[in-house]
Amino acid sequence: MLKRGKKKEGYYLINNNQTSMALTYNWNQRTGATGDTTTSDLGVSGNLFNFQNQDVASAAEYTAYPITAGNNSYEVWLRGHFTGSFNKVQNLQLWKSAGTLGTGETLYWKDGGDETYAEPLATDILTDATVPTADPASSNVSIGGSQASSLSAAGYSDYIVMQLRTTTASEAGDTETFTFTLQYDEN
Repeated sequence: MLKRGKKKEGYYLINNNQTSMALTYNWNQRTGATGDTTTSDLGVSGNLFNFQNQDVASAAEYTAYPITAGNNSYEVWLRGHFTGSFNKVQNLQLWKSAGTLGTGETLYWKDGGDETYAEPLATDILTDATVPTADPASSNVSIGGSQASSLSAAGYSDYIVMQLRTTTASEAGDTETFTFTLQYDEN
């Protein structure tokens, strides 16, 4: 699950029910090979995506593409999509706010995000750190390649690239539902 919140606040985005009259927020996912990509706004809460053994933009298809124990999921390329009227969005903070990993499961991400999209892979080359499990208290997701940057008009955060890695000790069956929070400051 993704969660969005805003500190005046942003999976399986969860809406913390703090809303701005003018700002609109959506989780956005990009899939496909470079030059043939699909970009989709996913919404703000619910089961918006699944870790799968395929680069697929549908949460409903996970049973067709299960991750075999000892393998990685394909990377999931998400970003925050901010539209409407606002003065500034900044200080983006991502963490896994709910859900327990099973035996042999670890969630990795590209720390700080990635400004440039690349075709999702199942290798562990890009995702370089475990996903934080508590509010990091300062920006850990970039905008325009910088964690100190901000948006003053409609736009996107940099890509939040996540991957589920498993070991041969991983349990069979579905994983837990995870909630990811993307919190931001708006003024």
